[in-house]
Amino acid sequence: MSSPVTSRPSSVTTPNGHFNKISGVPCPATPTRYTAPVHIDVGGVIYTSSLETLTRFPDSRLAKMFNGSIPIVLDSLKQHYFIDRDGKMFRYILNYMRCQRCCLPEDFAEWEQLLEESRFFELQGMVRDIEAMRRSKQRPVTQPAQTTDQTIMQTVREIKSEPSSSEFCDCIAVSISPDLGERISLSAERALLEEVFPELTSALMDTRNSGWNMENHFVIRFPLNGFCKLNSIQVIQRLLNHNFQVIASTGGGVEGQQFSEYLFCRNCKSLH
Repeated sequence: MSSPVTSRPSSVTTPNGHFNKISGVPCPATPTRYTAPVHIDVGGVIYTSSLETLTRFPDSRLAKMFNGSIPIVLDSLKQHYFIDRDGKMFRYILNYMRCQRCCLPEDFAEWEQLLEESRFFELQGMVRDIEAMRRSKQRPVTQPAQTTDQTIMQTVREIKSEPSSSEFCDCIAVSISPDLGERISLSAERALLEEVFPELTSALMDTRNSGWNMENHFVIRFPLNGFCKLNSIQVIQRLLNHNFQVIASTGGGVEGQQFSEYLFCRNCKSLH
């Protein structure tokens, strides 16, 4: 006859009261006051945690509730501690206590509610993290940068495209670079350049197909230095004498490659 099959215990108690673990079978940990489960009812939502987690940040209201500093309601029938707060938001509060960082889903949008809860539980680190994350989410997505030439042409078109024919602007963009002494280039309507800088008329007529001509009526980055001896101060003075005003400017670059750009406008009603 075959011998009866007997089940093997998961552990064996030795004479000294210790357990010998058997491979492949979970070994229960000895619970302590800080690791034993604690059940919390937050606004009707039940959570389970431990005193170790709930008191991780000693200055927080949550830690003070569970270390005896602040009274907390105990449901003696269910043995649940009760906190009258937002049960849904407490999920993120508890995860912050566990992970010591703010873990939120990508599509999270309830920033004000979570901020209110984190302030109530006096988790100052979490408040700072939420505010930083909210700012980064609300930051507008930047569009791909246009080239400077494209920006100049677009600005000129937008300013000149007014709803009424009586509203218009004359625009000239001036670019100044210290390379090789001082390089000055002009971008504007061809007729406007000929009006303000008549000494350039022949050059503009003779070089229509050069690289700085992008359209029949507009000139882009005309190299002023190659055709007259005006310096940057004289160019600006000439524009001011023709009733132009600076409405925008920019600059940048690295050492030895700096540049400055100015947008001059005339007859623009928004300037008055």
